[in-house]
Amino acid sequence: MFEIILNLLLTSIFLRASATSYLNPILPANTLPLAQQKIEAPIPERDPAATSLGVKVTAKSFIVVEPESGAVLYEKNSQEPRSIASITKLMTTLVFLEYNPGWDQQITMQADDFSAGATPVLQIGDKITVRDLFYSMLVASSNEAAKALARSTRLSSEDFAFQMNVRAKVLDMNNSQFVEPTGLSMDNQASAEDIVKLIQVAFSHSEVRKAGSTKSYSVKVLNKDAKRAMESTDKILKEDFGTNNASYKIEFGKTGFINAAGYCFTSQVKDDKNRKLLIAVLGSSSTYDRFTDTKSLAYWVFNSYKW
Repeated sequence: MFEIILNLLLTSIFLRASATSYLNPILPANTLPLAQQKIEAPIPERDPAATSLGVKVTAKSFIVVEPESGAVLYEKNSQEPRSIASITKLMTTLVFLEYNPGWDQQITMQADDFSAGATPVLQIGDKITVRDLFYSMLVASSNEAAKALARSTRLSSEDFAFQMNVRAKVLDMNNSQFVEPTGLSMDNQASAEDIVKLIQVAFSHSEVRKAGSTKSYSVKVLNKDAKRAMESTDKILKEDFGTNNASYKIEFGKTGFINAAGYCFTSQVKDDKNRKLLIAVLGSSSTYDRFTDTKSLAYWVFNSYKW
């Protein structure tokens, strides 16, 4: 643990020296990029009885990683930068968590928070707590909530995007760039390999895990005596899949879609032996294909490796 904390602090100090003095990167001290982890956990090995060479999916790129060892168990084009749509919101989360003005702080939704062409969850004039904005962003993938959360930090749009890219460097996300907090811009890009580094750190935070594993949520509009009900965009969250002999479950995840990105999904999957996988699929063919692709990859890896 001491070695992990020391390495992260040294990395942060280096970046602070090269960044604007009042914009300092802080990440959870118990996490590191997979590439920087000291591999002590058992590395999964191919089951000699497994004959299948792989599984066909619609995703343009994907990766499956065992999180304890950092071992890559299956991948395709995993270092290729692609638009990642609302998976961007996981990086927005990391910046927000450092500059969080307080979970009970009240934010009034403004016209500038809403984007043309995006289906809103909230309404102009709604007064919402920061916590409810946070859940709106991660449960329903609300774009206006992401913008309002970024605004709540009191960073300018330019400084917020700068901070997103600082954290990408800290995490060794070498094929990534970020320009805004929602994911609506096709210029928010990352590789599948980078995405598993991001999800590992983002979901190390308890509030992110809670939001990412929430199937439905109700936001209280403080100034209108109203509620906004929402459902998770993760349609297979906490649902069992697999066979009679083994079952698997999505513990948490984040979806994304814009035309330039295709259908994207990153998640952590657990089996009934408590083995876990981090999976990122980018550019799947349809909203359901990204979930089918994830389930197929999880099923194949769990049945092709032993650990």
